[in-house]
Amino acid sequence: MDHEQFTALFRLYISGECTPEQRDLLFDTLQDPAQAAALKPLLDELYEDIRLQVHSPSYVNRWGEIDLLSHPQTPVVPIRSRRRTLAWSAAAAVLVLVAAAGWWMNRSLQPNTVAGLKPPVAAGVKAPVLAATTDIHTSAKEKRLVVLDDSTRIWLNGGSTLRYPAQFDKNKREVYLEGEAYFDVARAAEWPFVVHAAGGVNTLVLGTSFNIKAYPDHKQLIVSVMTGKVRIERNEQAVSTLVKGQELRLSTVSGQVAQHAFTAEQTTGWQEGDMNFNDEPLADILKDLQLAYGVNITLTNPGLADLLLTTGFKKNTSIERTLSIICELADAKYARRSDGFIVY
Repeated sequence: MDHEQFTALFRLYISGECTPEQRDLLFDTLQDPAQAAALKPLLDELYEDIRLQVHSPSYVNRWGEIDLLSHPQTPVVPIRSRRRTLAWSAAAAVLVLVAAAGWWMNRSLQPNTVAGLKPPVAAGVKAPVLAATTDIHTSAKEKRLVVLDDSTRIWLNGGSTLRYPAQFDKNKREVYLEGEAYFDVARAAEWPFVVHAAGGVNTLVLGTSFNIKAYPDHKQLIVSVMTGKVRIERNEQAVSTLVKGQELRLSTVSGQVAQHAFTAEQTTGWQEGDMNFNDEPLADILKDLQLAYGVNITLTNPGLADLLLTTGFKKNTSIERTLSIICELADAKYARRSDGFIVY
């Protein structure tokens, strides 16, 4: 969401004119620290307006503190009750917004390395069995930042699901992923972090940053390590150990494993809205395009499904331009239908 859209949504919320869907979008957007930080100039402007409208010796400033006016005895021109009501309504709305933004910013800005971080239960003490879990799901075109209680930060790509417990086990921190996510794991030498993905693939780390692409309907599972070291297992059998700059690709069909170097731009560009594909099956690429553009794309020629392609697209590339390039590389064609597109 660009600055103009964010500002327009903010003003609708303050005026009480936004729909429930727009309100939810605003609060979801505030999970991005950059967007939450953009509130400050808007709040400065709004609070100055409230200061001038409301006949009161004090008001709540943008940090939630009582701020005495420098000259409370100065006469104030009376305002109409309707305008006064709107001012106080706006102030009340802002308090809710500031509370939400402050909480999200505080959590998202926590350091990803916590000194002396240890399991919640001492070794040798039986940990309680907790059935409660949280499921986070992103729709097509949606991206979301999740901050866990141990300060681990996880960026979810569209069409993904993350499941994690209300409290981590004393022996290890375990989460479950369907889809794509970038992990920045808080370091804890005595408390391993495990990501369970499709096909019985587990990624085990102590503290590092890495990207996992593991959509259950894709032909490839990809793990890319940005910093540190991770161990990959499948069905409890060791597959490989990766270090910074290494990537593992596992065929979910044959089980074949390939390992090679990669660049950060190729792997994490999706966080900025870009798309990069490196030797990925056409079937997987088209499924990624469905999520990125929010449209249906059907491959009607099964002979093209396993064709490996390498290409990339910037954030604002149109779906027609993207499909045109894909089809040129695959020696295929595409056509628009009432329910989306077909590639043949």
